[in-house]
Amino acid sequence: MENLILYLVKSSGILGMFFLAYNLLLRKETFFNSNRWFLQAGLFTAVGLPFLIFTKIILVENDLTNLDLSNSIMTAPIQNEGFEINWYLVSGILYLVGILFFLAKFAFDFRSLYKVLKGKAVQHQAGFKFIDLSENIAPFSYFNTIVYNSSLYSKSELENILEHEKTHSTQNHTVDVLISRFFCIAFWFNPLAWLYSKAIAQNLEYIADSEATKIVTDKKAYQFTLLKITTQDNCVGITNHFYQSLIKKRIFMLNKNQSNKRNSWKYAVVVPALVAFILFFQVKVVAQKTESKQTVNELTKATEKEIFINSLKASQAEMDHLDPTEIKSMDITKKSDKATIHVVTNEISKKPIIYINGEKTNATMDDLDQADQNLIESMNVVKGKSASDKYGKEGTNGVIEIITKGNVDLLKSTKKKSK
Repeated sequence: MENLILYLVKSSGILGMFFLAYNLLLRKETFFNSNRWFLQAGLFTAVGLPFLIFTKIILVENDLTNLDLSNSIMTAPIQNEGFEINWYLVSGILYLVGILFFLAKFAFDFRSLYKVLKGKAVQHQAGFKFIDLSENIAPFSYFNTIVYNSSLYSKSELENILEHEKTHSTQNHTVDVLISRFFCIAFWFNPLAWLYSKAIAQNLEYIADSEATKIVTDKKAYQFTLLKITTQDNCVGITNHFYQSLIKKRIFMLNKNQSNKRNSWKYAVVVPALVAFILFFQVKVVAQKTESKQTVNELTKATEKEIFINSLKASQAEMDHLDPTEIKSMDITKKSDKATIHVVTNEISKKPIIYINGEKTNATMDDLDQADQNLIESMNVVKGKSASDKYGKEGTNGVIEIITKGNVDLLKSTKKKSK
């Protein structure tokens, strides 16, 4: 869950970079098609870049000559078992609830679209599907389907509307709308995601307006058509509808002089920010120990050596079969020609059940650490399937079986020792 939260935070940060660059540098430029791809690149970068991890290895000298842990029992810190709220789990549940809610809303919008289109007469022409409705609904397009109510407009107004919607259709603007919608579902908690989606939709309107006015005969009449459409504010959420963004901004962009191509440098501004993001957040530093006297490999190949895994004596074969990813730490002591190797695995952090002289106890690893080791005759660890078969569910995290010398009460001796 922590990884998911970190991913969402990183993705939101990347999205913020693109949104800031667009609003400060590109929003008022007339590079509408370039802006379209810039905004889409922002979405895909925000989704994909957090997965790209670079590994940097640094060498750290490790002096093993003075380390001797042969007489100690290694234990993980014991945590209090009081009730504690898992905020990561709570956050995960809230995030999932939000996802389900906005997916349901998307499904509702899709159903509304289906109800509008179901059973309507379709006219096929030049690769488009035209549907003329009788309802008071704003004109919209969905892929190659264009929907409108011809009775609400004059012939010239309808021509302006259709040219606008044809641009949406031929340039597949519905794909942009759906991608941004799914992004908003995934990042529903982030206000920037919704503002970013709005910027995408608005820019698509700029593109359609720009292309339509290249074809229609009267640019001024086209602008009056924009104003008239404001009375039809009933529209379907997952479509390109004619009155999508603020009319004032669209008219302003229609009359704005074409931007100088030299301003294209502004698209490169986001690159240094992305490089900095990678250097600060996507480079994983891995420390690799080097030995000051001898390498670990040389020590482990010593003629005489003792191996302890989680404080229990083990063989070379048992050590060779350890999963490297499960090794928490490894300490090596070299004395003359004899090496002592202490390995601690992740398994030691679990809380095993402890049996002393055949009886289950409430003893912890701390208790054993305080005990007089000379009173222990033998110690055996049972884990995995063997522990489950022998002890049932309580053996899930392993069982430590201890036999004391003369059946002395090891716990009482521990208490005496602690006083």
